[in-house]
Amino acid sequence: MINNFTHQIIYYYEIFISLFSLTYILIYIVLSILSYFAILKHLRYQKYISEDILIRSNHLLGVSVVAPAFNEGVSIVYNVKSLLSLTYPKYEIIIVNDGSTDDTLTKLITEFELVKVDFYYQERIVTMPVRGHYKSTNPIYSKLMVVDKVNGKSKADGSNAGINSSQYPLFLCTDVDCILKTDTILKLAKPFMENETRVIATGAGIRISNSCEVKEGFLHQVHFPKDWYPRFQELEYVRSFLFGRMAWSQINGLLLVSGGLGMFDKEIAIKVGGYWHKSLGEDMELITRMRKHMHEKKEPFLIKYIPESLCWTEVPAN
Repeated sequence: MINNFTHQIIYYYEIFISLFSLTYILIYIVLSILSYFAILKHLRYQKYISEDILIRSNHLLGVSVVAPAFNEGVSIVYNVKSLLSLTYPKYEIIIVNDGSTDDTLTKLITEFELVKVDFYYQERIVTMPVRGHYKSTNPIYSKLMVVDKVNGKSKADGSNAGINSSQYPLFLCTDVDCILKTDTILKLAKPFMENETRVIATGAGIRISNSCEVKEGFLHQVHFPKDWYPRFQELEYVRSFLFGRMAWSQINGLLLVSGGLGMFDKEIAIKVGGYWHKSLGEDMELITRMRKHMHEKKEPFLIKYIPESLCWTEVPAN
């Protein structure tokens, strides 16, 4: 009796595993097909509006690049110079010093010749108190603004303070230690300007900078990671961005735009309350609320993904 029961359990278990495996494979076949058509669609759109023409247009949308920083004194200067090298006619860089306890703010003030300025700050999203805003006396760094605030114990709080301080209708949220391609802003902003349906967010592929040659905040040579853990993460990044997010983008079902690189419609982001500082996945949580808001308003919208690597970030090697 016991043997028969055991055999039945094993039999049903094997059937379950077989069905699960088959379903998993079929799902990825469907995702790969959707991803293929999404990439083809992206390549076809590239021919409609030339980026060279778009970048000279008088109707170019302004973009605020928001990057919170906490105790980044070792590399903050190089990182900011890297962000200032982005090629886009109408943008600003907002570095949020989120209550750093090291020399992050001091280095920024010294290197970029910053002075505290009177700034009309509207707290449209509630954050920890902002101590002040700094601008450079050097015209070379006119695009840079530094926001000094009390530590909010989360990237979300720092990002919200940057959004409150921004002047443009789009904001690109990134990590201060991320390395962006020089044309990142243009690539991410283009869908907002070329689609008749309102685009509320865009994202793009992220790669791993471990083993890459980085000099003074600039990426000089891309290499596949040498260590095993980063290698597995690199493969997972490629899988998730090319198969997963491109496929969901094709059917407008994206629920996530990575916190390391995402551009958003500021009006919609503010209406839903910005990033939620109590969430460990504030990037996915924000997209979910933005989608919910647009559905409740019965307004058509799109969330687009770019099948290109525009951002490099370092991941844990152990």
